[in-house]
Amino acid sequence: MTTTVTAATGAKARAGSAWEAMRTRPLRIAFSPWPLRAFAYLASGVVVGVFTLAWLPLAFLAGVAVLTPLAIQPLAALERRRITLLGGPALPDPHRPPDRPGLVAWLRLRHSEAATWRELAYAVLHGTVLLAFDLVATLLALSPVLVLILVLKTDDPPPSGTPAELSDVAAPALLLGFAMIVAVFAICYAVVLAAIAHAALAHLLLAPGEESRIRTLTRSRARLIDAFEVERRRIERDLHDGAQQRLLSLAMTLGMARLEVRDNPEAAQALVDQAAEQAKAALAELRELVRGIHPQILTERGLPAALTELADSAAIPLTLAIDVPRRLPSTVESAAYFVVAEALTNAVKHAQARQIRVTGRLDGTTLVVEVRDDGVGGADPGSGTGLTGLADRVDALSGTLTLSSPPGGPTVLRLELPCSG
Repeated sequence: MTTTVTAATGAKARAGSAWEAMRTRPLRIAFSPWPLRAFAYLASGVVVGVFTLAWLPLAFLAGVAVLTPLAIQPLAALERRRITLLGGPALPDPHRPPDRPGLVAWLRLRHSEAATWRELAYAVLHGTVLLAFDLVATLLALSPVLVLILVLKTDDPPPSGTPAELSDVAAPALLLGFAMIVAVFAICYAVVLAAIAHAALAHLLLAPGEESRIRTLTRSRARLIDAFEVERRRIERDLHDGAQQRLLSLAMTLGMARLEVRDNPEAAQALVDQAAEQAKAALAELRELVRGIHPQILTERGLPAALTELADSAAIPLTLAIDVPRRLPSTVESAAYFVVAEALTNAVKHAQARQIRVTGRLDGTTLVVEVRDDGVGGADPGSGTGLTGLADRVDALSGTLTLSSPPGGPTVLRLELPCSG
């Protein structure tokens, strides 16, 4: 199961990891898996485009423009998933659930959404212009193989009994080999760029628009306000039931010691020792409470040190690889820390994981953190694992939080946060 917990935003989400590789490591593209993944994206696009070309007239005739946009939604859902071939998460569904039950309410809502008509526009393009575009790109990718087959078939053998001169064969073979190598390199780049262009158009028409993002952000902030209120009450309860009671007990012990100090010094000394232990316990409880709000080490030394401390106290083996050479905005560090902490808690309590790996790096002005465990998988953000609240926090920072947790594992939680500050 793969769930995009928050809406992906920004150019990198539009183009995916293929564009990231093209932008940051262009000379390695031909030696990477991206040309093959791009070819798979384009070739499957041809198949989907042919199906769309055949389906669109039938949909128009059957729906008479009433049910047609709704008939396109399975294609749109497939395209949002197919974009993962180029790396990155699947595009989130821009449709909102109806406020009232019933088919009529559902149809009215779907026809009032701009996303429905953008999906219809994408389907028309995919069955026409994009189909031709993908077909040309696919044939271009296969052209070296086709040319080689053609050359081998048209290469007439020398007359019987007449041996071919080595010089007559070597020069054309070397020239052909050099031309094939250059063509393959050029085609690798062309195929990747063609796939990125198709994916960018798919993102433009199939991802949530600005209206949906504003609506999602509003809901996220409303949930954040509720979460902050719940957290405030929890802190108040913890202070009242824990630290406050310990301090009250400490005050009573010290009062008793003051009464005994003249008449019974030994009893007073025992009470003072008891008060010292109570003070240590109250201090430890306050430290735990403050750590739950915001770890002190995170404020003083930054994200790598805080995650290292978190790894040292983990209940199961944890491998940590964090490459963050500078301090980040406090909101970014706090969000990343609590996402990792929640992921570790879930891996221990629910996933039955035996090994966890946490990686983090700065990709330009974006912090990318990934938590991977070898547990049983099947994690669901809506089942009370705490990820929804973290997703709201990440969404308020215009970031993405993506969960991939198929049954049987592994579970991968990926966080991307802009941190230009």
